Amino acid sequence: MTIGTQGLKAAALDGQRVSMRGWLASRQDRGKLAFITLRDGDGQICVVCEETSMGAQDFLAARTAPRESAIMVHGTARPSPDGKGAELLAHSVWVLPSEADFPISRKDHGPDFLMEQRHLWIRSPKQAAILRIRSSLEFACQSFLHRQGFHRFDAPLMTPVSCEDTTELFKLDYFGKPAFLSQSAQLYSEAGIAALEKVYSMGPCFRAEKSLTRRHLTEFWGVEPEMAWVDAQENMAFQERFIRAILSAVADERSDDLALLGRDTASMVWDSASFTIIQYDEALHMLASSGREKSWGQDLSVEDEECLSMQFDRPFFVYKYPVACRAFYIEADPDRPEVALSSDCLMHGGFGEIITGGQRASDLAFLRARMAEHGLSEETFSWYLDLRRWGSVPHSGFGMGIERMLRWICGLHHIREAVPFARTPQRIWP
Repeated sequence: MTIGTQGLKAAALDGQRVSMRGWLASRQDRGKLAFITLRDGDGQICVVCEETSMGAQDFLAARTAPRESAIMVHGTARPSPDGKGAELLAHSVWVLPSEADFPISRKDHGPDFLMEQRHLWIRSPKQAAILRIRSSLEFACQSFLHRQGFHRFDAPLMTPVSCEDTTELFKLDYFGKPAFLSQSAQLYSEAGIAALEKVYSMGPCFRAEKSLTRRHLTEFWGVEPEMAWVDAQENMAFQERFIRAILSAVADERSDDLALLGRDTASMVWDSASFTIIQYDEALHMLASSGREKSWGQDLSVEDEECLSMQFDRPFFVYKYPVACRAFYIEADPDRPEVALSSDCLMHGGFGEIITGGQRASDLAFLRARMAEHGLSEETFSWYLDLRRWGSVPHSGFGMGIERMLRWICGLHHIREAVPFARTPQRIWP
């Protein structure tokens, strides 16, 4: 019977003979004993190699196998000496060919070196744990939305129009016509809600920002729900339910990996008190009291968001930004037209923005006026205007970057570790 590291503990209770396969993460030699750390896709276990139990030839193979060799082991599962886990007493070992001198050693390496070796670095325990948590996070997002009656709606990645600022787009030559890599699925998802009412997209987004920060990538993955018949207040309430649900699911499913990263799952769950909503005006007062003066109408910077988030013990919303700070498609407050029915959800503890959302403009005349203010062509956006000509309703949505939420969950210093292969203004290899 071939099992993985997760099944070894159960097998150890009965002293079963099992087979395991994986990669040699490390080895300690002690005379006629060798202790191999075997890793597979779920974690690591200790393989105890004794010459008397496995024969001279297999024992020599185990002792001389290079680090990161692929190996197969047959042996007896048994409880580990500390009684908290399990180990495998080897009877035979099969080592597949592998070169020696694995490039990543146990010494400290700088981030540039590790990113150059990213295709190998992801094998390390911490990086593998992050990627398992990422997988659970993506599944949790889709599972929650599916249970809430959403339909997955796959938008094109090559588009003829910009969702927001064309200066942040990667431009393509599409058979002689200009096209762009998509910043967001939102505009297409707004078409989807008239057919399906509640839709979401999940896929890569591209931003040609030359931002060399710890929280920006040029290619990232986003989950973007859109909902018909939902206003801005209902949208924020749904975002809260979404955040609570996905964090609870990840905490339950990946507690061991989170512990490996030094993260306490209790910090991902809060009591039933609703997330606080502060308005932009209030945020400016809070920043001023912290020594960060800001003129009304300016967007909040990364440093502003981090300053605000230090004052909360759970996620919170900043609501009703100035219209000038928001995209052309955002609805204005009918009682105060200079502010938009748009919000950012910020994670607490000095982290900052995790979700941007808002109520979309539903009136044709208002949307045309906003497009004119932004210098956008009605001809280019004619299909988007059609959504307001026929059957327009109040609707809202939001977008959350998978990597940014994963960075908060895992407590990562830099977002580049939150994706298998990071793309930044300085990196497109490997």
